[in-house]
Amino acid sequence: MIESELLLEKYRVQRKLSTESNSIREYLTKTHLSAKKVAQTYGFSLHYVQIPNLGIQPTSIPPRSTESADAQR
Repeated sequence: MIESELLLEKYRVQRKLSTESNSIREYLTKTHLSAKKVAQTYGFSLHYVQIPNLGIQPTSIPPRSTESADAQR
């Protein structure tokens, strides 16, 4: 695994936030606040894209049932 000062710090912060958080929502909130603090410290801003909430989308086509395959024969 590649290690650098930056990656080691990232892993340290991830471990810290993970142990301090009781849920994924709390972890994400703390991560966002940490990122905002770093951006302010170093004088840059964070910009997020707006993605419409489309709900859960299938990631693959479900397999056909054997009944429909038999009907096509």
